[in-house]
Amino acid sequence: MNADLLFELGCEELPPAPLQAMAKELGQRVSDGLAELGVEAGEARIFATPRRLAVLIRDVADRQPDRDIERRGPATKAPEKAVAGFARSCGVEVDALDTIETDKGPYYVFRGQEIGQPLADILPPLIIESIRKLTTPKRMRWGSLDEGFLRPVQWMVCLHGHTVIPVELFGLTADRLTSAHRFHAPEPIALEQAGDYETTLFDHQVIASFEERRKIVAQQVKRTAERAGGIAQMDAALVDEVTALVEWPVALSGQIDERFMAMPPEVLITTIESHQRYFPVRNAEAGLLPRFVTVANVESLDIQQVVLGNERVVRPRLEDALFFWEKDRKQSLAQFGERLDKVTFQKGLGSYADKTRRLEALAATLAESLGADSDTATRAAALAKADLVTDMVFEFTELEGIVGGYYARESGEPEAVAGAIAEHYQPRGPSDAIPATPAGRVLALADKLDTLAGQFALGNRPTGDRDPLGLRRAALGVLRILLEAEQPLDLRIALAAAVAHQPVDGESDTPDALQAFFADRLRGLLADQGMGADVFDAVTALELADPLDIQHRCQAVRSFQGSAAAASLAAAHKRVRNILKKSGADTATVETPLFEADAERDLFDTMSRLAEQVTAFVSQGDYAAALEQLATLQAPVDQFFEEVMVMADDAAVRSNRLRLLTQLDALLRQVADFSHLSG
Repeated sequence: MNADLLFELGCEELPPAPLQAMAKELGQRVSDGLAELGVEAGEARIFATPRRLAVLIRDVADRQPDRDIERRGPATKAPEKAVAGFARSCGVEVDALDTIETDKGPYYVFRGQEIGQPLADILPPLIIESIRKLTTPKRMRWGSLDEGFLRPVQWMVCLHGHTVIPVELFGLTADRLTSAHRFHAPEPIALEQAGDYETTLFDHQVIASFEERRKIVAQQVKRTAERAGGIAQMDAALVDEVTALVEWPVALSGQIDERFMAMPPEVLITTIESHQRYFPVRNAEAGLLPRFVTVANVESLDIQQVVLGNERVVRPRLEDALFFWEKDRKQSLAQFGERLDKVTFQKGLGSYADKTRRLEALAATLAESLGADSDTATRAAALAKADLVTDMVFEFTELEGIVGGYYARESGEPEAVAGAIAEHYQPRGPSDAIPATPAGRVLALADKLDTLAGQFALGNRPTGDRDPLGLRRAALGVLRILLEAEQPLDLRIALAAAVAHQPVDGESDTPDALQAFFADRLRGLLADQGMGADVFDAVTALELADPLDIQHRCQAVRSFQGSAAAASLAAAHKRVRNILKKSGADTATVETPLFEADAERDLFDTMSRLAEQVTAFVSQGDYAAALEQLATLQAPVDQFFEEVMVMADDAAVRSNRLRLLTQLDALLRQVADFSHLSG
């Protein structure tokens, strides 16, 4: 008989970060396990709260189905002892075996039926294996148990319909008793049947579904902020975290003392969001209001006391921040910078003062290449790391750079310098914006390139999934700045400059390794834009060093790829490259008197006519126009290979034809190496 299947693992409060992933993995493992066992099952739902992980699967059969089995044994001419042993392993006499004809002759075969096992027998091992294999940050042990889990397990529920399946794990035996809200419903609750799980918990102040609870959190926070006269700033990650911290969300609004509003809004937001898990409230003009929204896990009889408690908790954090803000501003940012020589950047790479000098030199080089104001970029580079020794950044490390921008303004630095300092860590992640100002982009590039060059020179290169220094993120940041700001830059030259400024000689392959590292990151970025691997390979085969130029070429080649001319030229270019690879390219001048066929002359004339136009379009970066011209080569190229034997008996004719193909190869490779294109 089919019935709903429920398994719930009840724990002490689980950390919020891995909660969703663990619940999804548990549901997937149990569902996949039932499928592998052949047990009929319907849709699976997962549940996750701070105190539980659960999976509910609809319409699960109460046993495995019986199945026909067939086992092939030894050949009929095998020794009797071998045949008897095979029959014995199948639980039958030799007379009960059938025979089957194969291409190697007749063989004994056993045909029978395997009786399916009851769910009550096969589910406990599946549940235990799923829990043991569950990905968790770090397992802990408690009591005298050898088994461990992320947090101590307090109870387990396992029901198939109305029936308890007694899974034994962590010194507990699963039954039908669950726990609801710690304060609103502290006594154990007996579940009548598995399908009652979600509604029973809801009746006892637990919203078991993470998705439903998240919707309620977002709705309540939005409405509460509106009642407070503003708009809630709801960071998606914070909504997830708060959802993982509560079982029965109740949003409340609190007040911030006006005197704290003199601080930069980023300081207030960091205190409210990162340290207290509160939601800031803004006005219609996006200005910060002296209000916040917090989400409690209880419906209090005295809401005002809960609000006052939250206000009392956040006040000391804001007091500290205000103290740092006022104290730091008694010095100029440049005075803080004088202390950087006492702060180590990295062993082998000197102090932050050393890094600052490298940034100044590299920023000057990049400003010239990128058309930014060199004086602004170098002044911003000189002050970029000074805020690292301020009390504010020591306490709020995530505000590095941002605090420096404010302190630069307070110190009387130009706005362009302050803005560059504030945004030079951008983009901080895949969803963060790139720097908005030219000097900010130059400084961000210099900072990231210096870090990459230094770490690669020391041999600290990412391997596998490991990247503790965030070098992949830094490289992606460089590429995003160049692509999104449409800034052309010869990355090979920029990397060479960054490596040259390092205080260590480094490994000999550092520049090449960095170039390959960036190529891999660029491949991924362009793949996200829909670029095929063959298109990327066709363009990068030219050993280009400007990411923006590579992107533009890839976009043009991708558009061109679907045409008939592209397929024909790709096939012809493959043939050309193979011929030149075997026979060698010949860059000498083509001699027209040696032409023996009209197809040779037609191809040469078409190439001669196109060469100047294609070169002009390529120099302008108009690769679509260049490809449009190259497409006219389709007919003469096809005719050439149909009518002309390249490897002619006459050595002079053969050499001349190889020269013609060498010129054709060079003409095509002005845009891309079409031999890499598929299809």
